[in-house]
Amino acid sequence: MGVDVLLMQVRIDGTSSKRHYRSVLDSVPDYSDVFAELCEKSDKPMLGRVDRYGSLLLTSMDMPQFIAEIDGLRSGVNSEERAAVLDEIGRLARRCGEQGNLELHLEGD
Repeated sequence: MGVDVLLMQVRIDGTSSKRHYRSVLDSVPDYSDVFAELCEKSDKPMLGRVDRYGSLLLTSMDMPQFIAEIDGLRSGVNSEERAAVLDEIGRLARRCGEQGNLELHLEGD
C-alpha cells in the first residue's frame, strides 16, 4: 500500500467550503511503496503523520518543514529508486510552497 503525492490547485468561489474546487496538476505515484516505507521508518514529525491507509493535506504554509524533512530523508538514502522518488516529491513540494493556491495531498490506498 503506497502513498501517492498529488499537487492540487484550489479554486475558491465564495466563502462556502462547498465551493472549493480542486484539480490535479501533477503527481508522484508510489507504486513500489517506497515513500510509504520511508515515512514509516522516519523519525521526522511531519513525515510521521503520513498514513499509508489515510490522507494528509498540506498547504503551502506547511512546505518549509515538509521540504526540510524530505531533504533530510533524501540525504540518507542509498538507492537510486528511493532518491528519485524523494526528488520528485521535493519538486512538487517546492512548487506548492511557491503558490498559496496549491496543496499537496498525500493519499494512502
